[in-house]
Amino acid sequence: MYPPALGRVLKLDQSLLGNKDYLAPYPVLGTFLDQHPEVIRNPAYFLENVHGYNSGYDNDPKRRQREEMLGVLAGFAVFIAFLVFTGVVIWIIRLIVAHRRWNRLSKVQYEVHSKLLDRFTSNDDLLAYIQTPAGRRFLESAPLPMQDAPRSMAAPFSRILWSVQAGVVLAITGVGLLWVSTRFLDEPAQFFMVIGILTLALGGGFIISAAAAYVLSRRLGLLDPPAINHA
Repeated sequence: MYPPALGRVLKLDQSLLGNKDYLAPYPVLGTFLDQHPEVIRNPAYFLENVHGYNSGYDNDPKRRQREEMLGVLAGFAVFIAFLVFTGVVIWIIRLIVAHRRWNRLSKVQYEVHSKLLDRFTSNDDLLAYIQTPAGRRFLESAPLPMQDAPRSMAAPFSRILWSVQAGVVLAITGVGLLWVSTRFLDEPAQFFMVIGILTLALGGGFIISAAAAYVLSRRLGLLDPPAINHA
């Protein structure tokens, strides 16, 4: 039996079929070619089923699974990169819009203060106004807020709801990854299973932390509605 590489070499360089020096170590093959000269005349036809060096792995299911996993990971990486790029662009746009709004509000506040100060005819009037409660508030006033002030909350509902939402999303993602792991074999299946278990555990941790925060807030009385001061 001749090595499988012989057929691949002859397919790559078909002129070797007529090279007696190259075929000298293979007397059986040389005799066969002498008896069947049609092989030399049309070697591409007779060497059609001889595969290249990498073709021995073409039918390897493990190799195909690894290639599929790499394709999935590459697509996932592209998706994550797209999300990061989109998030950065949105953040920059919001920053520019907020800066322009802050400039506009600062200009309005400056004009209001300037007009108010122009109404005082002397320093004594200005000093008398500053000594009043309204004057002290005017003197200590901060720039206008860029956003509406958030409504006061008696308990950290926003954090609790955010934890619940993040936990549910991660838990569903973990279940999806575990299902994906059943579609692969060996190393890819183990990879997706580990990622799925970790994601599912992280989602469960968020949900448990939200429940713990709710219980602590209730025990500390943070869930009670804020007292309303009637003037």
